[in-house]
Amino acid sequence: MFIRWLHEKNPKPYGSFGNGSAMRVSPAGWLFDDVETTRHMAALTASVSHNHPEGIKGAEAIASAIFLARTGSSKEDIKNYIINEFGYDLSRSCDEIRPGYHHVETCQETVPEAITAFLEGQNFEDVIRTAVSLGGDCDTLTCIAGSMAEAFYGVPDEIAGECRKRLPKDINAVLDRFNEQRTSVQPHHDMFLEGNELIETAIAEYYAEDSKEKLVGVLDAIRQRMHEDGHFIIPVIVNEDDENQFTFRTIQTNDEKLLHVVFTSQDEFAKGENSAVISHFIDSTLHFCLQTEATGYIINPWGQSFLLTKDLIQMIYEADGGIEYTVPDEPITEELLEDGSFLKKAIKICNRNRTQLNLIKLTRILRDSDVWVPCNMIMSDEDYDTWSKAVLDAADKGEIDSIIGQEFTAHDNIRMVPDILQNDDNYFFPVFTTDEEMGEYGEHFSKIQSHFLEAMNLARNNEKNVCGIVINAFSESFVIPIELFDIIAEMDSSIERKE
Repeated sequence: MFIRWLHEKNPKPYGSFGNGSAMRVSPAGWLFDDVETTRHMAALTASVSHNHPEGIKGAEAIASAIFLARTGSSKEDIKNYIINEFGYDLSRSCDEIRPGYHHVETCQETVPEAITAFLEGQNFEDVIRTAVSLGGDCDTLTCIAGSMAEAFYGVPDEIAGECRKRLPKDINAVLDRFNEQRTSVQPHHDMFLEGNELIETAIAEYYAEDSKEKLVGVLDAIRQRMHEDGHFIIPVIVNEDDENQFTFRTIQTNDEKLLHVVFTSQDEFAKGENSAVISHFIDSTLHFCLQTEATGYIINPWGQSFLLTKDLIQMIYEADGGIEYTVPDEPITEELLEDGSFLKKAIKICNRNRTQLNLIKLTRILRDSDVWVPCNMIMSDEDYDTWSKAVLDAADKGEIDSIIGQEFTAHDNIRMVPDILQNDDNYFFPVFTTDEEMGEYGEHFSKIQSHFLEAMNLARNNEKNVCGIVINAFSESFVIPIELFDIIAEMDSSIERKE
């Protein structure tokens, strides 16, 4: 049927649910950045000929498995996704399939069997051998199972080289072009891992010379990368019910100690079993360990590994001599933010160590903070005359201090116009963590307390077209550029409410 379709002048889909759609779909699993696009493109590759729902489902399922495998999902995660999304029965083992399996060319009776062979295989070659052992339409089974195995394990050079010897030059040229395209759309480069070679080099030197000096060298390298916003790759187990929840993968030692697993690079991670992963700040990762029952971390367990115990983590932090380089991970409460001191502390730390992690934490604090805004009080002429008379009368009597604390009732509306600071050609909206923080500058203004979100609105709508908000302009100043306003405004509150 496919041959007839291929030679028609105007080929139309012919309702096929044959396994050819799953057999030829593997390129779609490599060329796109998310599983939704991958599935859509897989469906398009099938529907030009195999437009039966089962033909399309088979193609989507295999392309999805390839995408998940190449982006770090575990076999268990892939299996659960296929079952939940496509309804295939993957409950049988290959031993249960093999006795009654026969030659069949439908997706329904080929795709589940090929996936099972992939799930049971221990490496690329073993997946191929397992698929062949099922019998039936085994060239198709191996094509489908092998496409997933390549994404999960890679193809051994010996096998790839032998296959290429058997292909004509024009087909090898097609493979070369595809591999170039495939490389260009691999998961994005993680810039936060750049510089972790420092840690790997220090560990290698420690292996070469097991000394206290080299041990300190490893800890210093980790500490330096921590202060540079460095990340670790962390293998995780994703919650089946909520993909945003996960737990760290662990290794248990012979003496029953529990170790979390982290990697310094993609290359180190690729040396072992595939898994779902996250990339996260070294600083937060180390803090997390101190709050768990784990003994510590095993760094790069499949290569030159390093056991980073809790005691060593404490040494890393103590090396800073009590100076805080990271905004604390304290739960955000109304009491914590009440007097502005925590916000001021966070700003001081951010000025000392301007990392992305610190900026993220600062924006979370600002999202729920109150700040003080210096304003010019503009009254009607009548109210101004009344207020001026009260001040002059008190001055004539030598009792100017007597008006402090007195209430003044305005008969007309009073406008509070925020002050604006200028630096060269740039304008900034000033706010302060407390009214006292304004110092002498504040003596010339009225002061109002405002939520930071409201302060952003005032700044955004100011006629001066400000560049941002400057916090504590005359002491430990910090500028929040206007480009961050929308990001902060869209944040959810981090305030932890009491039950």
